[in-house]
Amino acid sequence: MRNEAGVIAVLFGSLFLATVDNQLLIPLLPTLNGEFGIPIGQLGWLFSLYALSAAVFNLLIGPLTDRYGRVPFLLFGLLTFVGISLLMTQTRSFADLLGLRALAGLAGGMLSTCTAGLVGDLFSYERRGRVMGFVLSSYFVALILGIPLGSWIGSSFGWRNIFWFSAGGGVLLLLLSSLVWKRGGSLKRDSKVEVPFRLRDLLASRSTASGLVISFLVSGGTLAFLTFISGHLSEGFELSAVQISSVFLVAGLAAGVASPISGWLSDRWTKRRVFLLSNTILVLPLVLLDRLGCGVLLFSSLFLISLCIAFRQTALQTLQTELVPMPQRGTYLAIRNTFSQLGISASVFLAGFLYGDFGYGAVTWLAAALTVTASLVLFFLVPEPGRTEDSR
Repeated sequence: MRNEAGVIAVLFGSLFLATVDNQLLIPLLPTLNGEFGIPIGQLGWLFSLYALSAAVFNLLIGPLTDRYGRVPFLLFGLLTFVGISLLMTQTRSFADLLGLRALAGLAGGMLSTCTAGLVGDLFSYERRGRVMGFVLSSYFVALILGIPLGSWIGSSFGWRNIFWFSAGGGVLLLLLSSLVWKRGGSLKRDSKVEVPFRLRDLLASRSTASGLVISFLVSGGTLAFLTFISGHLSEGFELSAVQISSVFLVAGLAAGVASPISGWLSDRWTKRRVFLLSNTILVLPLVLLDRLGCGVLLFSSLFLISLCIAFRQTALQTLQTELVPMPQRGTYLAIRNTFSQLGISASVFLAGFLYGDFGYGAVTWLAAALTVTASLVLFFLVPEPGRTEDSR
């Protein structure tokens, strides 16, 4: 494949922009509260609407990328991202902000689905883990670099001005994409090929249906404990926002380093084994997280948790790209993203009640239970692609 480095750069950058955009307003909620007079609890609707929009739109966009090719939709997603970012600089009301965040969810869902699908389309399964690991490290680079930088820009120059930089990043990626796929690299489908959308077939297969359940479980378990850890550290140890951000910085650094390594290891040792090992190890630090106090043990535990999450995520997403043939890959990955968003919504909702009634320890046990269940589902129901015939 020509321009391989350029392709990987476009995929990395697209996922980085989508991740930063998704999380950018989290540290700026107090600023939005002061400007619009909306309680912080209601400002959470911005993120719920973003996730719901991405989940619903994924169901529509996945089959279209299978039929017409993923690159055109990746470019359209980047163009939409630029347009929405420019509109965000002119926001004047909370209603405008809500509407634009819903549209941003459409663009983010499109970029996420196309990115994963293109990694599956362009790279052989034997070396796909390494590429997926590098591309997925954009999540953690966003956590380490994008979010703190955005917070600084917002504090110094106003939160709307952050989106001028987002729009600029989208334009640069569009220009790079035009160079990468300038000569027939759009992966368009043959116009004579019919690609049927058979959701029933995807759900009837034991491995593909199990893959969706696993996405629901791992995403839900991760966001359940992450959502309430700031409250736990603030209320339990009176840490400031800066001190709490240092905790996430350490976690992001650990995961950012581990993600490319996990891809290399997945290619050598099989994706299934890497997922099972890292996901199972993850259970222990999760259940101990609320008992470690605030010091070296806490940072060490979060470091290990981040390593495990990075290893399992790379292995899982690479494995999922091979559970269906290429003509149905976009559809399946889109449905997988929808299940992930539903898992986040359900688990965070339940974790909120547990946190209020029983404390953070109950939340970590919920996350651990979801994690263990994901390992069991994969162990019994999902073989390594190409090694064991999937029962249908």
